[in-house]
Amino acid sequence: MKNYNIKEKWVVVGEIIKTHGTRGLVKIISYCEKPHSIFDYQPIVLKSTGEKIDFELDQEKNNLKTNQFTARIKSSKNMETSKVFIGEKLLAHKKKFQNFKKNTFFYSDLEGCNVIDLNKKSIGRVSRIFNFGAGDILEITKFEDNSTILISFNKTNFPKVSINKREITSKVSI
Repeated sequence: MKNYNIKEKWVVVGEIIKTHGTRGLVKIISYCEKPHSIFDYQPIVLKSTGEKIDFELDQEKNNLKTNQFTARIKSSKNMETSKVFIGEKLLAHKKKFQNFKKNTFFYSDLEGCNVIDLNKKSIGRVSRIFNFGAGDILEITKFEDNSTILISFNKTNFPKVSINKREITSKVSI
C-alpha cells in the first residue's frame, strides 16, 4: 500500500467517526461544502500515516443529502479491524481543489500562522480553528502567557492574511 508525504499540500476533508455494524463498515463525516464530493478527491489518505485508503460507498445506507456516509474500507473485513480507524482524519491533496475565491483559505493554511498586530508586533499563533455554524473562529495562543483567545475570523478582525509569510494581521487588541 502506498504512503504519501503529507507534510505539505494536503487538507482535511473528513473524519472516520465510528464503526457501523459487524461487517467492517465505518461512518465518515465529510467536511466538504458539498459533502458527497469527498469521494471525488482521490486519493484519500490517513493523516496519521499518509497511507492511501480505498473506500467503497455503501449505496443502500447513504442519504447523499447529509454530511455523513457509511463506507467500507477495502482493507478492513470486520468491525475489529475497522475500529483502529476511528478518529482518523482524512486528507486530500490541495491540487484537487480549484477555483478558489480571493480571501478563501484552507484551515490547514491558517493553523500555525503567526498573528501580528497593526504595529507588526508578534502576539501569538493560530492553534486551532472552529466553526460552530456562525462562521470561522480562530483560537490564538498568546506568546506572552500561553493563554488562548477566540476571535471571529473575518476581514474586519483580520484585514491582512499572508499565507506565504505564514502571518495574519489582527485589528483586535489582544
